[in-house]
Amino acid sequence: MIIQTPSRIHMGLIDLNGSIGRVDGGIGLALEEPNIKIEGKESDEINIEFDKKLIEKFGEDYIESIRDRVYNTAIKVLEVVNGEGVDLKILSLFPAHSGLGSGTQLSLAVGKLISTIYNKEMNGYEIAKITGRGGTSGIGIGAFEYGGFLIDGGHSFGKGKDKEDFRPSSASKGVKPAPIIFRHDFDWETILIIPKGEHVYGKKEVDIFKKYCPVPLNEVEKICHLVLMKMMPAVVEKNLDDFGEVVNKLQYLGFKKVELSLQSDIVKDLINELHKDVYAGLSSFGPTIYAFGDKKLIVEKANEVFDRHGIYGDIIITKANNVGHRIW
Repeated sequence: MIIQTPSRIHMGLIDLNGSIGRVDGGIGLALEEPNIKIEGKESDEINIEFDKKLIEKFGEDYIESIRDRVYNTAIKVLEVVNGEGVDLKILSLFPAHSGLGSGTQLSLAVGKLISTIYNKEMNGYEIAKITGRGGTSGIGIGAFEYGGFLIDGGHSFGKGKDKEDFRPSSASKGVKPAPIIFRHDFDWETILIIPKGEHVYGKKEVDIFKKYCPVPLNEVEKICHLVLMKMMPAVVEKNLDDFGEVVNKLQYLGFKKVELSLQSDIVKDLINELHKDVYAGLSSFGPTIYAFGDKKLIVEKANEVFDRHGIYGDIIITKANNVGHRIW
């Protein structure tokens, strides 16, 4: 049995002010590539293998960190489904802490595959609860479960509520996943540009939330206005210019403004260059940039910035995943 998950871009958190009693709220999009693909079958113990190409591409240290994460997830899920073990072979991966949501997709993929193998199938939300994912943004779970363009409704906020302070998902264990409040198929090609940049995670990410939250209420109100009255209708009406204009504006509002300010000069330069002619944004904390518009122009501009800074980077031309994970 094989499972394949999407990756996702995270376009922003809507409300890290919390003054009306809710926080977070994510905007995002599920993508066909890159993806995670895992083959699995029942066993009497846990065995984890990797395709040789992945070891060559990512290196032993990274592969061992993924092995540990897969093993820990497998133990938790096997306990719930009363399974003894599982043979898993990781066929495709994408980098962690790059803004594409690999941690959530990996955990959900392993959990879904094991529960299906043992005929005790669980949905993404049940697996997220077991594995501790989705404590801030609901986009990763929504991408896995449904695909498409997604907006989640965040969490109740205040004493005795879902969340009592501002925290990233990695530090929000036990918080129930945010509900998806809008989901729609997405039709435009997406270009991913992954340059050398800052990788923000762990304690550093927690400290950023503590330092920069709450964000100003007037910026949260501006984000809500743009998303509700321009971005969402643009997706439904297939108006790329309106959609893209919101993407560009979001880079300079709320918590996304903070995320971009902490990125490398290369990433900032890329965003500035792309905004002259097309639409582009930083996914989560980055360094991945996503772009919409003239595909040839986007690739040319990305390569020009890479050359200017004397670096290399990956450019991936992909499209939306409008179905979520697949099992066969």
